[in-house]
Parts: sequence; C-alpha cells; structure tokens
Amino acid sequence: MKWMTTCKETTELASRAMDEHLPFADRVALKLHLAMCKNCARFAQQLQEMRLQFRSETVADDDTPGLAQEARQRIANKLQNKPNS
Repeated sequence: MKWMTTCKETTELASRAMDEHLPFADRVALKLHLAMCKNCARFAQQLQEMRLQFRSETVADDDTPGLAQEARQRIANKLQNKPNS
C-alpha cells in the first residue's frame, strides 16, 4: 500500500480495520490520511459509533427470552437418544 491514499482507499481501509488487523503500512497510511482529511476522519468515527451502537443493541437483546427450559431439555434428550450415523 502506498503511503498517501485516496479518500476511497481510506474508507476501505477504515472499514477493513474494523474486521481485521491491517498490515503496518496500511495502518500508517490510514492514520496519515485521517490526520489530514476531516471528512474521512468523520467517516471513520461514524463507523466506530455504529459498531458501538450495534454492540449495545446486541447486548440489550440478550435479555429477550429464547427457548423455554422445557424445550431445551426435549432437544437435549432427542440428541442423546439419536443413534450414531
């Protein structure tokens, strides 16, 4: 990756950085561009904020009821009694 990236390349790097560990050169190029371009910096910040919101929504949904304990037990019993295939 080149040291000076375009805005399009930077948004792709910012998105990838959320899912994977970028190589050193890509991380430097991303940080350099974000330091100089307020629009891309805003985009990267918005990505981070969306990720935090999605995580908090997921955690909040963990309190919703799932399978009843009786249903879980029936499934477990069926799986235990199932002959090996």
